[in-house]
Amino acid sequence: MEGFEIFIYICLGVTLLFTIASILLRRTFPEKNSRYLGIGFAGLLIISIVIIIISFFVGGWNGMGYGLIGISILIGTILGGIFNKVIKHN
Repeated sequence: MEGFEIFIYICLGVTLLFTIASILLRRTFPEKNSRYLGIGFAGLLIISIVIIIISFFVGGWNGMGYGLIGISILIGTILGGIFNKVIKHN
């Protein structure tokens, strides 16, 4: 199954991006961080869902690849949101 590690890297990259952005926003703008993070979280969710929907209209292996990329972004966004909640409450 060579080549599938890129989807894990995408998932980890989105998770790290979301977590680091939440930490930096919390330090820079403590009063507005929840608004900016909410917009970023919603934006990443919408992007991943749109990519998954587009994958149904693109046929063959290309559509399957788009679907896996969308799912990787979705998983990374959800994990980043969970990490944000855990870090926020500590």
